[in-house]
Amino acid sequence: ATGTLSALSTVDVGSEVSGKVDEVLVDFNDEVKKGQIIARIDPSTFETQIEQGDATIANARAGLQTAQAGLRNAELDFDRKQELAQQKLVARSDLDQSRAARDQARAQVTQAQAQIRQQQASTQNARLNLGRTVIRSPVDGVVLNRAVEPGQTVAASLQAPVLFKIAEDLAQMEIMLAVDESDIGQVKPGQAVSFTVDAF
Repeated sequence: ATGTLSALSTVDVGSEVSGKVDEVLVDFNDEVKKGQIIARIDPSTFETQIEQGDATIANARAGLQTAQAGLRNAELDFDRKQELAQQKLVARSDLDQSRAARDQARAQVTQAQAQIRQQQASTQNARLNLGRTVIRSPVDGVVLNRAVEPGQTVAASLQAPVLFKIAEDLAQMEIMLAVDESDIGQVKPGQAVSFTVDAF
């Protein structure tokens, strides 16, 4: 039977982010170590997103300070009108209106705090993506296949495109072959197998 000789264990290395490949640092048959940088994707998009996110957070914090100042003013106004209402010096409707303004100011403070948290999460996501622009080898092994060139654009929209295939251990190999239907009945577990390859 004819088949293919392949590594027992291989790892596909992909990219979780899209962008232009700036550098490819390994080639076919190169030995790599776990954690070694094997490629870099242009980080400028994510660096810009982080800068925009930081600016939005600063803006949201300013909005929070404004809301907090409005809340302090509304609470003071409500306290004054509550005292005056007890002395029958203001109408009940004025007190109700002041209470509503205070509650509204509290809601604005809560909303501003939520906007800050939301933007911080978005900026943190951009930071994670920036880290993902550096492609590292997940295992010690040998590069079997390199499917990317410098300058190529990687699109990781629905699934991570495979950039490298790394074999963990070439000391152990396997042969994948299709044994003919008329012969498969003679195959037994533990049976000796001999094979040749065209190269040798």
